[in-house]
Formats: sequence, structure tokens, C-alpha cells
Amino acid sequence: MALFAPQTIHPGPQPYCKPMPGSAEWPSQSAWQALNASISGRLIVPVPPGQVCQHNSSFYNAAACEDVYQEWSNSSWHASDPFTSDYNDEACLPSNLAPCSAKAYPAYVINAAQVSHVQAGIRFAKETGVRLIVKGTGHDISGRPQALSIWMHNIRGINVTLNGSCAKSHGGVAAVTIAAGMRMREIYAAAAEHNITIVGGGDVDVGIGGWITGGGHSPLSSKYGLGADQVLEMEVVTANGSHLTINETSYPGLFWAMRGGGGSTFAVMVSVTVRAYPSIGATWYTYSYNTTADTDTFWSLLTFSMDNFQLYRIRGAATPTPQGIIYGIWIVPEKSIQESKSIIAPMEQTINDNTFGWDDQVVMGIPRSIFLTLQSVGENLRLGSRLLGRRALETDPATLKKLLKQTTTNPQNAILGSLVAGQGVKNVKIPGGSNAVLPAWRDAYIHFILPRVWPFLNETAKIATTNQLRNVEVAALRLLAPDSGAYVNEADPTEPNWQQAFWGANYPRLLQLKNYWDPTSVFWCIPCVGHSEWAVESNSSIEGGIGQTPGRICQGLDRWRQGRMMALLRHAKGSLRSFDLFEAVGTTPYCLDVQLVALTLLWDETRLRVNADVRTSAGEYHYVCIENVIVEVISVDPPE
Repeated sequence: MALFAPQTIHPGPQPYCKPMPGSAEWPSQSAWQALNASISGRLIVPVPPGQVCQHNSSFYNAAACEDVYQEWSNSSWHASDPFTSDYNDEACLPSNLAPCSAKAYPAYVINAAQVSHVQAGIRFAKETGVRLIVKGTGHDISGRPQALSIWMHNIRGINVTLNGSCAKSHGGVAAVTIAAGMRMREIYAAAAEHNITIVGGGDVDVGIGGWITGGGHSPLSSKYGLGADQVLEMEVVTANGSHLTINETSYPGLFWAMRGGGGSTFAVMVSVTVRAYPSIGATWYTYSYNTTADTDTFWSLLTFSMDNFQLYRIRGAATPTPQGIIYGIWIVPEKSIQESKSIIAPMEQTINDNTFGWDDQVVMGIPRSIFLTLQSVGENLRLGSRLLGRRALETDPATLKKLLKQTTTNPQNAILGSLVAGQGVKNVKIPGGSNAVLPAWRDAYIHFILPRVWPFLNETAKIATTNQLRNVEVAALRLLAPDSGAYVNEADPTEPNWQQAFWGANYPRLLQLKNYWDPTSVFWCIPCVGHSEWAVESNSSIEGGIGQTPGRICQGLDRWRQGRMMALLRHAKGSLRSFDLFEAVGTTPYCLDVQLVALTLLWDETRLRVNADVRTSAGEYHYVCIENVIVEVISVDPPE
């Protein structure tokens, strides 16, 4: 590269922002109409479901309002609606007494029924810059407003291949291909029909897409590992609209990232193929014991239970413990009733000696009706969580009790302790050798969750509840397990040091893959990989709207141009003229921060040969401008 004399350039640190409804950059009506035509009329201009309850709205309908009100806590109903999600906060409640705004919801929804619909939506977002989100079921605590949404609900189907070579080579008896729109209740029904076991979520209304890309814990994880550990192959659509089949030999880097690196980040999953196991027997063991929430007995018993959970790490899962009455459900795979009782007996005896009674029920086999119970949703909800391993659970009892008490300062709050890790997660054989799941999962015994709710239309309660959760209760969990982390699908989006908390040592590789596969951030969400390269310009906090701020999403112009340039280089063949490069980033001459130029043009000097005339700037901003660029692209392979 030839260096020329310094020259002062003052481009200024202006941002690039994703268009919002009403902004000059927002696509025209004709652009939306063209998108609609390209997908056979499947573009929806949605109305918030609660709008039918607003007396001053043209959509007001008393009968429809009553229907919405009755269904508001039904997760299946939210999943079947293209617009809403399980936890909408107060954006548009089904009540005339509550405000109703569409700002916290998507502006348009693509009702996708095939891959081409997904491709069209992604390409439109890439070309126009509008924010893009993906909805499977809407079982999401971090809603994503003012965007183009791709609704995957109607991409349907489950195909079971018994005794195939792929499944057998990875320790399974069947390979099951599941379309992105399927929920756990449908997956379990297919497993029962074919007499096989599929590792799936404990909530039957959870969809496969977000669950498995985030890692996916299961009542059977203690035996077989996480959902992401079962994946043999995926069909995905990438940020440039390409439809790819990825596995351990085809695009292995992307395959690694899509299994635990989080949804709505690298690509859209259209289908996933997982291994299945033989049908197994299991014992369903429920118990409860009573004490008083504010007594030392309660906290001593909870401490005892937590300390002993690790003894049962290979024998199933235990969930929730509402304060005052500690209630549990354990699924004990491949054990009879008597065997299960003998396993639990020592712990049961100690508890019986210290409580007002034990009420347990042991059932051989797991009634399907238990899994088909609907979950109550539609509340104001935030979660805090932490994965707890042996080191945390073997903390001296006095310290453990003190920190556990700090996690629940309100007697009405609940604690959920799920035995969804242990030896199965630690020792599972993963296709390809590894995946992007947070490494702390491999040493965890308990997924410890703090669900917090507050009354509707009570700003004071919201602030107090969320501040207490984040600054006191979850802080205690971090002290208990400082080197661990949290399950990204069930955690606080404002988690400090979120890169380490959600992905640990995997984050640098995930960020590299994000920058390669999606250099212009077609996919963006909080707390997804790479989101901190953008900022939300808003006076609202993370509580605004449905878990996410409804403000503009912006990044520095230099970083945006770098992404555009990397995208161009990635798909180029042969030589690029300077005109092509400048047109891609929207400027002539092309000026960037010095460090970004080095990162971009020397991105992989073994594969790119760059000849350019370069001049450096002096003054307040240290920029270089590049002219007459010829980039000979030798090869650009995806990072592994």
C-alpha cells in the first residue's frame, strides 16, 4: 500500500440507524406491497389483540374482547396468534382501562409456510435495513418491537427415520426431522406414536426453534444431555437469504454456533434433525413439605435440599419450590417405584424429622396428561437465574442459607430449582465434538430460577421488583456461583457481563462467526451475540414495551460500513473495482477508522490480496481514505 501525505478529514462520528415506522428511511408502501406479492399475499398488517377492548377504537368488539381476556393466560393461544407473545407486559392489555399501543409489537408479519417466504423476509430486511425478528411460539421474555416479523408457526411437519445409519452412528435409534413451527406437545405425540424417546422441553407449549438454538434443557437432560446436544443436522436460511443444510461436515462453524449460540442471531432455523432413543420407563415422583416461609426451619430445609440435590443428579429432574410449601417433581428414568423410593429415602427421612408433614406420590410411568397441562402466561414477568454446580452446592451450610435467603426477600415469591443437568449433560457425546452451549452447563447440577411478577399498571411495583431482582437476588446467586453463568433462554436480558454469563469462553468464536455470517446485523436482539455493537436510542429502560426498548437501533457509521464491505468481500469472486466497493458502503472516497481498515482489508491476508492508494488523516479524527481499490479475492472460507 502506498501512503500519501496527511490530510485533515472531519467526517464526524455520525450513526447509522435501522429504519423505524414513520422515519424517512422506512420502506415505502409500494415496497411492502412488492414484498407481499413475492410471498403470495402472506404479509400481515397486524392489530394488537387487546385493541378489540378499546372503546374508542374502530376494532372494538365486546364479544371478541371477552374471548381475548379469557385466553390471555393460555400459551397455546399466544402461539397461534401471529402478533402477540406469552409475555407482553402492558403494551396492549385486554381491558378498556389499560392503554393500548402497537409500538411494542411488530409492524408487519410474514406468515411463512415455506422456505421461500423466509428467504424473502430476510432479503427484504437486508436490503431495507428494517429490524427483523423471528417468532416460533412467542414463548419469549425479551420481545422485539417495531420490526418485520417472520412467523414460523405454519412451517410444519415431523419425519421419523427409524434405524438409519446417521442416528445409529451417533448413539440413537432414529433420526427425527422437526419443522421450525412445531411445539413440544406435537413432538412428544410423534415420539409416542413411534415408540421412541425424544429429548424435549418440560413445557409442552415451547417451540423447537428458540429452545434448541439456546441450548434447550429437558427433564431427560440428566440422562441424555441438552436439546442442542442431540442435533444431527439443520436447515437454515442465512442473513443473505441462502438456504443451507448444515451439519458436522457441511458448514461446521455455523453448525456449531446454531446449537447453543442463541436464536435470531446467525441464521433462521427452518428444520432440525435430532437423534432419538428407545422408549424408556420412568417414575414420576412428586413431593411437598410444609413449614412457615419466614422461619429458620424453612431455610434450613431448603438449604438441606439444595445441598443434597447433587446426589440425585443422574436420576432425573426436580422443579419448583414455592416459598413456605416446598414442592417438587422428579422424573427418575429407568427406575421402578421401589427403586425410586429407596433413592429418595435418606433425604425424605431428614425432611420428615423437620417439617409439618410429607405428602408424596410416586407413579410408575409418566401420564401424558401431566405434560399437556397448560402454563399460565400473560403476566408481567422477569427472570433471574444461575447454573449451580458442586462448588456452589458444597458451600458451607451457613453461607448457603444466607445467600438463598437473599434470593427471595418477598414471602410471596417463588424459587424454581430444576435438576436438568448433571452427568448426562457432562458426558454426552455431541455430533461434531462440541457445540456453543455455555460450558458451565457441563458442570452444573441445578438451573436455579427466580421468576418475578408484579401487578398490572403499577409502575412503582415494577421498578421495585426489577431492581430487587437484579441488584439483590440475582447478585446473591452470582456470589454463590461466581464462575458459572446463566441459561440465556431463561435469564435477565440486562445480566451484567452477559457475554461471559451466557456463553463463557465460547463468546469470542461466536462473535467471529456472527461477523462472518451476518456482517451487517440483519439479525439483532438483546441479549444476542454481537448486540453490543449497536445501541438503542431511547429514554426507556429494558422494561419498555415487551421486554425491549422501542427506540432506534443505531451503530457508528464506520462499523456499519465495515460490515457492508465485509459482506461484499465475502461473496466476491475475482477482482472488485473501487467503484463497487464505494457503492456498497455509500461513499467516495472510502474513509474509515484506521483500526477498522486493518481489520477489514487485512481480514484474512492469506485469502485476500489488496492493492490500494491510501492517505491518512490528521486532526481530531484519525481516519484513512482508500482510493483506487482493487481487491483480488482468492478465496473466502467461513471461519471454523
